[in-house]
Parts: sequence; C-alpha cells; structure tokens
Amino acid sequence: MPNIPTRVGQYCIFHGSIHEDEYLVCDYCNEHKEWICLKTRYYNYGFSRHSYLACMECHHTLFGPFRLIDGGVMDRAYESIIDVINDRTEKKGNDTIDFYEAARIAYAESEYMRKHFDSPKGINNLNKDYKALWEFTYRILYEEKERVKVVNKDPDNLLVQWVPGGMTLTEILKA
Repeated sequence: MPNIPTRVGQYCIFHGSIHEDEYLVCDYCNEHKEWICLKTRYYNYGFSRHSYLACMECHHTLFGPFRLIDGGVMDRAYESIIDVINDRTEKKGNDTIDFYEAARIAYAESEYMRKHFDSPKGINNLNKDYKALWEFTYRILYEEKERVKVVNKDPDNLLVQWVPGGMTLTEILKA
C-alpha cells in the first residue's frame, strides 16, 4: 500500500478555511477537492506500477475518463488465466507456457475475460502491448508466488509455470 500524504492545519482553497483534521491533496494540482481517489497506473509492459492521488478533473485531463470496473469480473478474469496456466503446465505435462498465450486462451474460453476487456468484436492482439492486460501481468510477476512461478521475465518471452501444490480459486473455495 502506498504512503498516502495527508495535510493537517493548512489553508484549504476548496473550503476556504484551515483544516484541523487530515485531508487528501491531489498530486497534480496540489489542491484539496471534494473527490480524490487513489489510482494505480501500470507501465513498462506491466512490470512496474505507480500509485497516485488524483481529483476527477486532473485524472480526466491526464489519463482520460474513469473506466468503472466490476471487481468480481476482474478477479474471475484473472483466475481464468491462472486456471489456463494450471491446465497447460501441471495437468498436461508441459514445463512452461507463455503468459500472453495463456491470456489469449483464457480470453477465448472465459466469458469473464471478454466481459472484463469489454470487447464485443474480440481482441486480435492480446500481447505485451495491450495496456489493459498490464495489471494482470504485474500480479503474475509480483503477487502470485504460491501458485505461479515466473521462469523468464523478458516481456517478449514471459514464461510461467504452475507451482506444484498450488491451489486454484475453485479448490480454495471447496476447502
């Protein structure tokens, strides 16, 4: 979790008074607004991320409008990639699978992947350049130590494999 800077006892332009309690300030306009949100941007093909506080006006100006994401659909889409990695490496006897190939297979097989990426026409190039996939790439690389092992961290050849003894979401829910 990032360190969220707060202000105490400073003059607030928005309210026209000095706040006695803590309040958040936008990282871009340095003003206290009515609506400030903690956002995360992924870059470097999903190998890096940066968290920031932004008011609605600054975020819209810099990054475009907010995209509302259903957290349940996003988690199920991510788990469908994990299931493909499990199926293709552990159950079918392959050593490794390319992460982007696993994402393409999951997109073809999972309604949650298609719903998360919100593409009725389909996505032809689900690869390292597809920015919507970068959050999943980051999670695979840095947050998935018990289930997925990253064999090669090259963005052009991101190889992953299932860790023996790892549990899928359905197995966790059954236990």
